[in-house]
Amino acid sequence: MPLEDYYEDFMMSVSNRSSASMVEADEIFFEDCMKVLIEDGYSFEYDSHDENMANGGYKYTPFKAPSLRIDGYEYVQDRGVIILYLCHFNSDQDLKTITNTEITKLLSNTKKFFENSMKDVFLEKLKRSYEEEAHEVAKFIYDFEEKINQVKVTLITNTVLSKRIRDITIKEDEWFHNFPTTLDIWDIKRFYDNENTQGMAEAIEINFVNEFGTAIPSLSAHLESHKYSSFLCVVPGSVIATLYKKYGARLLEANVRSFLQFRGKVNKGMRNTLKNNPEMFFAYNNGITATAESYELDSDGNISKLKNLQIVNGGQTTATLFHSQAKGFSDLNGVFIQMKLSIIDDESDEEVVPNISRFANTQNRIADSDFFSNHPFHRAMEKKSRRIRAPIQEGQVRPTKWFYERSRGQYQNEVGSRTTAERLIFQQEFPKSQLITKTDLAKIAIIFDGSPNHAIQGAQIAFKYFANNIQKDWERDEGLLNDVFYKRLISQQIMFSECRLLVMEEVAGNEIQPTIAYSLFMLMFLSSKTDKNLDFEKVWEVQLLYSSMQSQLIEIIDYVVDFFSAQTIGIEGRNVFSFSRSIECLNSFKSNISSLDNNYLNEDYLSSLISNEDLRIIQKGGVGGQDVENEAEIFEKLNGINWDEALDFARNSTEFYGNDIELLSVFPSKVGVGRVPTTRQIFAINRILLRMIDEGFDV
Repeated sequence: MPLEDYYEDFMMSVSNRSSASMVEADEIFFEDCMKVLIEDGYSFEYDSHDENMANGGYKYTPFKAPSLRIDGYEYVQDRGVIILYLCHFNSDQDLKTITNTEITKLLSNTKKFFENSMKDVFLEKLKRSYEEEAHEVAKFIYDFEEKINQVKVTLITNTVLSKRIRDITIKEDEWFHNFPTTLDIWDIKRFYDNENTQGMAEAIEINFVNEFGTAIPSLSAHLESHKYSSFLCVVPGSVIATLYKKYGARLLEANVRSFLQFRGKVNKGMRNTLKNNPEMFFAYNNGITATAESYELDSDGNISKLKNLQIVNGGQTTATLFHSQAKGFSDLNGVFIQMKLSIIDDESDEEVVPNISRFANTQNRIADSDFFSNHPFHRAMEKKSRRIRAPIQEGQVRPTKWFYERSRGQYQNEVGSRTTAERLIFQQEFPKSQLITKTDLAKIAIIFDGSPNHAIQGAQIAFKYFANNIQKDWERDEGLLNDVFYKRLISQQIMFSECRLLVMEEVAGNEIQPTIAYSLFMLMFLSSKTDKNLDFEKVWEVQLLYSSMQSQLIEIIDYVVDFFSAQTIGIEGRNVFSFSRSIECLNSFKSNISSLDNNYLNEDYLSSLISNEDLRIIQKGGVGGQDVENEAEIFEKLNGINWDEALDFARNSTEFYGNDIELLSVFPSKVGVGRVPTTRQIFAINRILLRMIDEGFDV
């Protein structure tokens, strides 16, 4: 898809959501863009339960005045970096260019705001003018002036950077308040390129010879026949510290980055060693584990270049080295770190890197749920979405499917890689209105799991709660997450979208999301009190709210609106959006609806609920269906095995016996004459094959 078409679709989406929610288009644009920056490690999501902005996370604080400009800020505590966000949004339907003159003016206005924030008189002026968001930023800058080491300006824009701009370096005499200052520009082309790579973060490319004057001493730890390359390396501590200063959390593998969320915590033991016995650091420290996409060696066999270096274990060591140098505890001279480096190509990256990260991180006790973005659950949901057709509705010519986007940009990539005719067919089968991202799915699912307050806290925070919940179910019995479960999740998306339309008739702006979340939670809560269950199967069949459910939901929405009004109006410092995120709000709400009379629900809606027995029958059928699906997948895997090699391996191993070999022989002998092994045989053969893989058999 050309950039111009991408821009047209993008602007239409922003405009439609702005009109529907009565939120300014530039705010929607900013929040959309920040989701990309968070996922790629440039930013963190602000935790609303943590009132200390020094602990990280961006905040949207738009302020424009003559010669003054700021749209948001974020403090990266572990590196002492303050990020100042600028949002340059052009409402034209045609793609525009941003020039160097415009960028210079924006920077000048932000610089003036930053430097004025160091003055008492400016803070007092903002306070008197009731510019609360601008005062918040200025007060933070004023209070943290001595803790700021660097200023980073991030310009986010839906225009294209002019081709005439060759350099965006901010010269030393233009630094903000004499702090080293850098500029990072995210124009619409950069977002477009990011999405066309299916959301893969921009690669970090390091030339050790050019940047540090020397290659990294390395010892090869792989054979030529291996599918990947591996090295044992000795890296100067100063190199690690410099890389972390330059790239920050981007240097850390995504799941480790998400888990650690560095907040200035420094290992005192490591710091003391660096300060008092730096020459012993190599002996005392466990080192780091890292991956890269590709490498180059110099003539001595040492690593001179790396592409997409990611530290998958040793984030605490990395941060401590940086802090020790930055705060003067150690100059890191004579400090070396051992690094185990695996070179993983991009085809294997998504599956192998999380496993390396999981197995390497025993020290930090990172649970499987912290690696959930690459969990097989998402692969299963993706497969189901490509296979399961939605019921044909009145007026439709052919069935459609919901598109589960396991990684950002998948849908766009599918559309962009097709011809015009193929694109039309694809979009008929997978309408964009039936696109679901994994974060949206998580946000909506935890509403129905009883946590509407967490669903409003932000996509990444909601995703963590969902991951923790689903991980337990997956470990207990992954067969429960079957086709019925998939349809239930889709039904929840449908209910959310339909409820949103009803809510927007009552409230606007930041009250929309809380009202949707608490209304759906209330519907689920009251339905379960009847000893019956909400009929997700019926929602799936009609692909919308059926009439009695819609009528009931309208009454519930009115109740929720009244509840929020009673809890916020006249209470200083409390608004619906912030209050709805708190456990206090949820507990108060649950207490209120628990006391409702059993007759609160309409008779028509009550009659539509499904009995516990009927629900068990549906779920039992779903588990059976999952077994059939797994059988088909296993058969396909077994059909791709070289059975001569497999049987030779089993015969030559002391771990396999005659009955194992006899059972293994069943598959090639039956398939060879056009017959299919029984279900029991297929599962039994697969179990033997898994044992063979553990013993070293290469499939």
